[in-house]
Amino acid sequence: FEHNESFGDKVIPRGALTFLAFRGSSLFSGTRLRGSYSTGIVEPSFEESFGITGTFPTLPNPALKPEQARSLEAGVEQGFWSDRVSLYAAYYNSIYRDQIQYYFDPTTFLSQYRNINRALAHGAEVDLRARVTKNISLTSNYTYTSSQILSALPCSAAAGCDPSLFGAGSPLLHRPRHFGNVLVNYANARWGAQFGGLAVGRRADDDFGIAPFPIKYAAGYARFDASGYYTIDRHVTAYVNLENLLNHYYNEVVGYPSLGFNFRAGLRFHFGGD
Repeated sequence: FEHNESFGDKVIPRGALTFLAFRGSSLFSGTRLRGSYSTGIVEPSFEESFGITGTFPTLPNPALKPEQARSLEAGVEQGFWSDRVSLYAAYYNSIYRDQIQYYFDPTTFLSQYRNINRALAHGAEVDLRARVTKNISLTSNYTYTSSQILSALPCSAAAGCDPSLFGAGSPLLHRPRHFGNVLVNYANARWGAQFGGLAVGRRADDDFGIAPFPIKYAAGYARFDASGYYTIDRHVTAYVNLENLLNHYYNEVVGYPSLGFNFRAGLRFHFGGD
């Protein structure tokens, strides 16, 4: 239960259920059905409701409503070889109401946050987890997402709104249709290391008229990272994180290029406890 002086009282139920349908043997070590249902709200930030000033001012919108969501998921999890390998496949469905989107008018250079009435995102995901050896484990995931604005406020170029991006029938921004990752982990009593990669597909985006020619999507990209740690003693651990190993140029959001190859190294200190 949440109370907010701006939009009143709201009950936000959540629940999950799991059922062991088949206990199995060493080869097929159990089949488990899983399901969940949840709702949620996200209240507007201060600048979204009251605007900001500057070179490109954002107009206030005191009538902005909180975002609301309803999500459900249903899937099956299958274990293999005494649960050394686990495979999970699921379908998910999310309905969003009053999503907050950023509108920018390239003619007046004025912007404002507004609510989109109703949107849908649904798809499927597959997760694989495996204990390869005593020290080596592997996790991977693939997610397919289809999104669509089901109903929207009147949208026109004259109002600083691109119907191809914010009108009914358009996909949601920054939602790739395809996403996948894989992570290999090694750990023993003293040190450990990880190597991972991810791939993000093409997704709808907008440069809001800044570029010389319209940009309506962000290109897909792949990235590889690595990390490691070494326990010096029970109180001190040294670590290093290496990101974007191939120094790949990409934009997570159009107009905001991510870092090339970069690394961080340091020490972690632990005090107290065992």
